[in-house]
Amino acid sequence: MSQDSLKIVTPHAVEISARQKRTQRVLYLTDLHPADKFGSLEEQILVLSKALDASGGALIPVFGAPVGRETAAQYRELGVNPESLDLHRYSLFSLWRLLSLVRRYQIDAIHWNFYNPINPYVLALSMLVPHVRHYLTDHNSRIPNETVSAGSVKRRLKRFLLKRYSRVLCISDFVQEQLHVQQVWPKLSRCIYFVNTARFRPDPPLRLQWRTKLGLADPGKFVIIFVGKLIKWKGVDVAIRAMLQLPESATLLVVGDGPVEPELRELATSLKLGDRVRFVGNQRNVEPYMQAADCFICPSLWGEAVGLVNIEALASGLPVVASRVGGIPEFIDDKVTGLLFNAGDDAGLADRLNFLIENPRILKYMSNKARTFAVEKYSIQKRVPDYLELYTSKV
Repeated sequence: MSQDSLKIVTPHAVEISARQKRTQRVLYLTDLHPADKFGSLEEQILVLSKALDASGGALIPVFGAPVGRETAAQYRELGVNPESLDLHRYSLFSLWRLLSLVRRYQIDAIHWNFYNPINPYVLALSMLVPHVRHYLTDHNSRIPNETVSAGSVKRRLKRFLLKRYSRVLCISDFVQEQLHVQQVWPKLSRCIYFVNTARFRPDPPLRLQWRTKLGLADPGKFVIIFVGKLIKWKGVDVAIRAMLQLPESATLLVVGDGPVEPELRELATSLKLGDRVRFVGNQRNVEPYMQAADCFICPSLWGEAVGLVNIEALASGLPVVASRVGGIPEFIDDKVTGLLFNAGDDAGLADRLNFLIENPRILKYMSNKARTFAVEKYSIQKRVPDYLELYTSKV
């Protein structure tokens, strides 16, 4: 990853006047464990750190586990020194560590990511350092038909505790609607993900290289890719069943690992799919595998908040065939940048994939539209100004 690929262009419209506004110093707490991967969320943190530094502020990343050697080197190469702190259980030592970080870096705001919003650390810090603001981003996917109910007393208590957050950021309209109906969340607003469209982009030479490496160089091959954690709610079993309804030329690459991998391997074996379903394991960088593919699938069964990997696929010029569930339809323009189907419907998934296989011109059209859509909507240059505005306060 080169520094050029992380270059940030801040449009004139959001340039910050030192006389009127001040960019905050932010402690960015995230329960990510980047020891074995460098995904778009980790890169987003790195980009924001550099952007705030260039604007006169700071963003100090604090991961929920020690950062791996390779990831730490990537951060240090660009002048960012990540911290790590386990906040899964409340302890006075961890609270002392947090206070030390707040004081050492002269923090104005703490941004919580992937932590329980009803958080004893937030309550304690609100009392010990009341000048520090707290932001929360809700990244969570929702299990279908799961209801969140609370009595009036519990609702009032939850509303009181959540008032500690100055802003609650939702990464999709779906998430915002889910929180709104609970009537306990303060100051809800949208804040959309971004991806590095210089990293995730069509690259014909790399495509040929990786298809050759994977034994898929035959131009008649149609390569489908899934990237994600192998858990029940990702619906990979739906994709494997759909493969029975596709021509022999179709191959599914499954990138990732997780608890249901043995069951998925057994399913592929029982269906006699052989080498047509390939499990390639967890990969630190997934973009070469996306280069080898013709389309991306997201067969989720639960309500994905976004499905960030869908945006990565669009930026790579891959049409996305995805479940019509959760926040996914907000990011896939059906019949333009991809195709939607009903969650859990393997025949519906197969129908969309067969359509792309049989219509290469439409596949090419969708590929071009996907790339254009991602660059215009979700590039670093497009989205970073919104974050700078978020982290800017009036003097």
